[in-house]
Amino acid sequence: MTRLRNALEGLAAEAPLVSLADAAIEGHRRRRRATLVLGTVATVVAMVVVTTAGAVIAWPRTDQTATQKRTDTVPDLPSGKVGPISHAFQTPCEFDEAARTADCSAVEWRVVTRSGETYRVPDALVSTRTDQQAPLAISRDGRMLAYYERRAQTFVVHKLESGNRTVASVTVKEDRIGIGAMLAVSDDGRYVAFDPREGSKEPGLLIDLANTETVSIPGKYEVISIKNRVAELIRYRKTDLWLMPVTGGGKPVRFDGVFIHFSELSPDGRTVAAVEFSDANKRGFGRLTLLDAKTGRTLRKVTVRGLPKNGAVDGTSLWPSRSEVLVTVNDKGHMYSYAVDVTTGRAKRWADYSNVHRAALVLPGVS
Repeated sequence: MTRLRNALEGLAAEAPLVSLADAAIEGHRRRRRATLVLGTVATVVAMVVVTTAGAVIAWPRTDQTATQKRTDTVPDLPSGKVGPISHAFQTPCEFDEAARTADCSAVEWRVVTRSGETYRVPDALVSTRTDQQAPLAISRDGRMLAYYERRAQTFVVHKLESGNRTVASVTVKEDRIGIGAMLAVSDDGRYVAFDPREGSKEPGLLIDLANTETVSIPGKYEVISIKNRVAELIRYRKTDLWLMPVTGGGKPVRFDGVFIHFSELSPDGRTVAAVEFSDANKRGFGRLTLLDAKTGRTLRKVTVRGLPKNGAVDGTSLWPSRSEVLVTVNDKGHMYSYAVDVTTGRAKRWADYSNVHRAALVLPGVS
């Protein structure tokens, strides 16, 4: 099922008096938080699980960035030149059903380049001391990697082409990283945008790494991406989109309807792809909505053709061309990207992430 449908099925008993639109968006957020928790369960959170054999497995919470305990031979991300990143992921916990234990001490962030090399990122915080999953971000072109470093007590941008690292001069306390925290990084690596807790009123922060300047982001907005010195911010329920310059300013635009799964801004500088909540409340929904980010108008609906029979669209992301937008698809637990031609609706396979747990997967360009 899609995130929204799962959430809506549990809403009637919890909030029968709220509007359907509000329920849908809160359900989307709750489902996303649940997905993030599942990812953390697969990595570092103190939880218990029941195995297929019925045994209960318990494991202690772990305090870590990444450890050297893992015994495989994956190398650390080198300080020299590395090709663009295809995706990042967190390694899973190691389960021992016979001993009814799970060891999450070696969970770490890893990146995979477009040419197929895999590297550990030992400096990237995996989880906080209160067991919140720490965010990680990849620039749109895959050449910048941003993450939180515990030693620095702030965010770091690693430039893959040179190996240089830029540490933000602004301290961000680790305890600000809450459930569903999001991070975005610009293509030049100069700006990072941090949303400390999804769905909360706690303000976010846009940091200029070239100096000490910061811009506060109202807590009711969530960070989608940073592109061409503009941060794309979304306020759900209403729904508002704010294309905020990295120096601040601008004003939101309101859409006529409620939408989720927003893409970055298209190459035309004004179109975004999203999913209307009524469409998302369908298994494997096959329709995108193109919206005008300048006026709020609905431009057109696009029926998507060519997705897997059992695949459900999990989100939208980058525009590889003026006529194509990428969507992520969950096909029975296996994750893929498809490029959808927004003029014809035809989808074609773009990338395969089927060996990565969906909640531990990070793709370029969108938080």
